[in-house]
Amino acid sequence: MFLSKLLLKEYGQFYNRQVELKDGVNLVYDNNREKRRSFKDFIVSMLYGSSGWNSLGIGEDIYSKRKPVSDYKGAAYIKADDTTYLVERSFAGGSRSTTVLNITEGKQDDYLGMVDLPGNMVPIDRNNYITSCVIDDQSRSDEEGTPDSEYDEKTKKFIRNTIETGCADINFDESIEYLRNIRNKKSSQPMVRRLNELSKQIDSYDYVDGEIDETEKKIKDLDEEFAIEAAKRKRVARKMVQEEDGTVKYEVDEELNNKMDILAESGQDMLKSEEEKPEKKITDSLPVILGTGLLVIIAIAIIVYILPFESLVRKLFIIFTVVFVIFTIIDGLRINGFFDSGDMTPSEEDFKQVLKEIEDEKDEREAIEFDMTFAKEYASNKENLRKEVGGLLQKRYEKNKLQAEFNAVFKKKSELETENYAITAAMNQLIKEREKIMTENLPKVKRHISDHISEVTDGRYDSILFDKDYNVSVSRGGELRDMKDLSDHEKRLVYVAARLGIAEAFGLADIPIIMEDMLDDFDTDMINSVLRCISNMKSKQQIIITSDAQLGNKLANTGLSFNFVQI
Repeated sequence: MFLSKLLLKEYGQFYNRQVELKDGVNLVYDNNREKRRSFKDFIVSMLYGSSGWNSLGIGEDIYSKRKPVSDYKGAAYIKADDTTYLVERSFAGGSRSTTVLNITEGKQDDYLGMVDLPGNMVPIDRNNYITSCVIDDQSRSDEEGTPDSEYDEKTKKFIRNTIETGCADINFDESIEYLRNIRNKKSSQPMVRRLNELSKQIDSYDYVDGEIDETEKKIKDLDEEFAIEAAKRKRVARKMVQEEDGTVKYEVDEELNNKMDILAESGQDMLKSEEEKPEKKITDSLPVILGTGLLVIIAIAIIVYILPFESLVRKLFIIFTVVFVIFTIIDGLRINGFFDSGDMTPSEEDFKQVLKEIEDEKDEREAIEFDMTFAKEYASNKENLRKEVGGLLQKRYEKNKLQAEFNAVFKKKSELETENYAITAAMNQLIKEREKIMTENLPKVKRHISDHISEVTDGRYDSILFDKDYNVSVSRGGELRDMKDLSDHEKRLVYVAARLGIAEAFGLADIPIIMEDMLDDFDTDMINSVLRCISNMKSKQQIIITSDAQLGNKLANTGLSFNFVQI
């Protein structure tokens, strides 16, 4: 397959730019590096879509890097198997779409999102294509490309990543180390230690609930004892009166009895909780009662006006109904104690006030033989028990806080352990996948990697080798030289040879080869050697992107026909 026309409608620095391409060699020139890189990225985006990071989440975020100010779209004519397709893609977030028009058959398919194109058009996946068929020197950390002096490390990294992961951008050891660091950061051991500490602190409060129940029972028993004693004292609270005949009788002091009743009731009810009070029925609510009465009056009025009564009868009927309802409401309120002052449960303040009044009266009324010491003792004992309950309730609150923290830490620990398990499983799976990928990739890379070194270096070296640590060396006549000892220019030649060897090992499908800035400053013989290597590959189309203004003349001197495009 090959690209016959590109329509860069709105992409990066391009706006409504049309580029005609041919099968065979296409030389694309511009002296602006960003435009050259945008052009290369546009081709990849048209073939595979563009929606942020690639499928593995590595490499450059081409989507954001090439997004223009306004719209974001493009189109390409692709020829595959004697069929011409028009592919249109809209890259903008929220409206991503793909249209594939089979021009030969007149059939169009519309898709949402950045879908893959049919297999006969793009027969390999994106990562494989970028690794094997997109040959460039770009670096995320260096906008000017890789200096020739660093090509030994770049070659080593490229070979290692390709063999171990199948993707030039993924370093297996760095990936494992990254996952290991994440797992260490998510260690649950600090939480295990904290759980042990919390568990010991919670256990130290085990006695609290039992002591609260026991103390509350003491208060209840004290209330009952006081109520019984107060009732006894009330029966003997009498006033001595001397009759005219000189006899003495005892007269019940009603006022004192009332005060004793208050003491007894307040002592018994002082600790009753709100939930022990009977709930008020909705039918006891004054608005509900009045509303019901009004509804009854309205209903009777409607019935009276519907029936064929005389006007006077209607009025009398309604008046009697109103009077009846009013009296019924008043009687109901009376029965429910609405008009009563209410039997209000005396408060603790009432208890203390009454006790003070009785003690004051005792000093004034010597005839009363009534010892109130028991009431003061009761109040003191109850106050002490309440303080004790208050302290125990505070400890229960502290225990509940510790329990809540324990539950939260335990939940977080469980989540971390689940994540750690997933990370460990991912690491183990990566190790298995690496072995599988290496078993498949290593033989074919070794088989192809030395095929082009002699041709590209014009016979200076006849083979390229790498050891188990992927250190690259070249040889001539059996004499090995480490790549890092070569001149900067020779390092670049070795890198190109290694890339072509891997491209031939992986690029078994007919899909365009892209070379960006790799042939700049090469002489005619070297360019001819590289193009001969490329011509032996399966791809029908080669797109050479360059900033070298003389590269066109050098290609012409090789006698090779090519299509020249200035973008």
